[in-house]
Amino acid sequence: MGDITRPEVNYRLITEADFPIVMDMYEKLNSFFYEVGYRLPHPDNVGQVWLETFRRTLGRFSNVFIAEIDRKVVGFMLCRVKRVPAYMGGVLVGELSDMWIEAEARRFGIGDKLSRLALDWLHQQGVHSVEIQVLRDNDASWKLYDRMGFKLEFRVGRLLWDEYIEKKPE
Repeated sequence: MGDITRPEVNYRLITEADFPIVMDMYEKLNSFFYEVGYRLPHPDNVGQVWLETFRRTLGRFSNVFIAEIDRKVVGFMLCRVKRVPAYMGGVLVGELSDMWIEAEARRFGIGDKLSRLALDWLHQQGVHSVEIQVLRDNDASWKLYDRMGFKLEFRVGRLLWDEYIEKKPE
């Protein structure tokens, strides 16, 4: 078999001109969430709602890194800084929040590079540590973060009321 030519990928920070394409990509990511175990309701206009959660904090408490091939945006990574409550140490913690790579751009190391750019930025912000949340059946993402040294710390479960199993009377 012949070698697959790796495309030249450029990385940069998001600009306002990128918002529409990144919102569309987030719509795809959000749909994927439901394929790999997400069980919360699906809001209308989810890309716009998502963008508004970090738009005002870009460059200060959040950043979005963009990957481009031939000047076409093919992926993004959102990272955030937050402070955990005092009873959990009260420190600043980074979060690798959301990442999407278009199908045709996968397997070129873009997810790894976007994650490392975000980690570098979070380190510069002085965070104590960085956390991720990976949905239960998203094995590819967990493998990426496991290779970077992330360790499983806790599990989150969700009970939907129609699945509640009441204790039978004794």
